[in-house]
Amino acid sequence: MRWFRFAFLIIAAAVIQASALMGTISLTDMHIKPDLLLILLVYFAISCESYDAIICSFAIGFAADLTGAAIGPHFISFGLLGTALAHIKKVILLKQTRQQAAAIFVMGILTYILASILIKFKVPSAAANMFKIFTVSIYSAILWFLVKWFVRAMGKWVGAGVFRFGAKPQER
Repeated sequence: MRWFRFAFLIIAAAVIQASALMGTISLTDMHIKPDLLLILLVYFAISCESYDAIICSFAIGFAADLTGAAIGPHFISFGLLGTALAHIKKVILLKQTRQQAAAIFVMGILTYILASILIKFKVPSAAANMFKIFTVSIYSAILWFLVKWFVRAMGKWVGAGVFRFGAKPQER
């Protein structure tokens, strides 16, 4: 894994996530927009070996915290659930696009519910909007069908799927 390139990719995704560019594709007056960092979380969790996937999950969670309102909840939720997905992929193969989209949807719901619970500890008056969590997750899953080729190209650029000694899983 090329960590400098990975850091550049995550910073670029965080800047795009926080920018007005995402506001142009938002839906309704609730500003429902897809979560690029969630898409990257699922991609790196299923494409990297477990050790790299854990590091990627926590790094993406930190980037999500930087674009959000509170520091900490997304770091924990993305990190823990990304780690869980990295270990689940050993049992459940997520090769097809629709399976990956379903994983993005489920991970979106789980990570944002966990983050909402953790935000409640910091800000007791914060209310979780379950409709927005559901719609952001489904919007991100649908967007996967459109951006999967670009994300996979960026994944190859940062070295996702290349293992420590250079051998890919098909070559073993």
